Amino acid sequence: MGLTKHTPKPTPEPRAAAIHIHRITDLEGCRHFQMLDRLVWGSEPLDLVPNHITVTVVKNGGLLLGAFAADGPTETGGMVGAAFGWLGTGVDPAQPGQGPRIKFCSHMAGVLPAWQGLHIGLRLKLAQRREVLAQGLTDWMTWTYDPLYRRNGVFNIHRLGATCSTYVRNMYGELQDVLNGGVPSDRCEVDWRLTSPHVLHELEPRRPTQAWDGAMLQLLPATLDDRAFAVPGDPAPAFDGRGLAVPIPDDIAAIRRADPDLARAWRLYLRAVLETAFATGYTMVDCVHLGAHGWRYILVREY
Repeated sequence: MGLTKHTPKPTPEPRAAAIHIHRITDLEGCRHFQMLDRLVWGSEPLDLVPNHITVTVVKNGGLLLGAFAADGPTETGGMVGAAFGWLGTGVDPAQPGQGPRIKFCSHMAGVLPAWQGLHIGLRLKLAQRREVLAQGLTDWMTWTYDPLYRRNGVFNIHRLGATCSTYVRNMYGELQDVLNGGVPSDRCEVDWRLTSPHVLHELEPRRPTQAWDGAMLQLLPATLDDRAFAVPGDPAPAFDGRGLAVPIPDDIAAIRRADPDLARAWRLYLRAVLETAFATGYTMVDCVHLGAHGWRYILVREY
């Protein structure tokens, strides 16, 4: 589900150094995670992960990691972020004819708003990666996120090096939490290939950034309205093998508050473009700001 909405952030250092991440296997820790779930996503009680499910998962091959701070909320036992997932099976989009294989399904990863900006989300995902590789069962992890949330696209695709070639319509039905209510719950399912050269490169602290040449890409049109909100253009690019630079809104949460119809238009636009692109062999490999062209997903045919 990814990281949370933007709120004022605390001073980064040295507070970040005081964050400790460790595995949770006890009932009390699972209860604290349930409270974190409510605080991060604003979930209704019926949408919270039941404690008996969390306990069963963590005792049977699943993984719950908590990030803790000395000044974290008492109701979460000091937990300020968490990542939760389990082993599963799926057909690898890169090997569609090979049948199901073991993967790790990362279902939830989030950080409390007051502790965002300290790279806790990155530390949680890196810790999750280490734990999964230590299991020795798979080097493939998947999770879903809403492609309309630009910050999550940057984190998942640009920073972590995950890729995407799977789009799922209304995956969770009509959600009621404060981050997702009011529009179909379409999701991108990303593939994080934990030991691939691409991921290893993206995880390097001083990695050279990929420079995308706008002249070599098909820049799909978008405009700004009088409120400075991005408005999608024609969702019918030529899927002719050239790389695609697909526009996304800078702040979909602000658009949802101000103009629900425009938010829905963005949902349907990305649905039309990404579904067709993936069906014709494209893979999403980056999420970057292309100067005057704004924020863009980069899709390529050969990956």
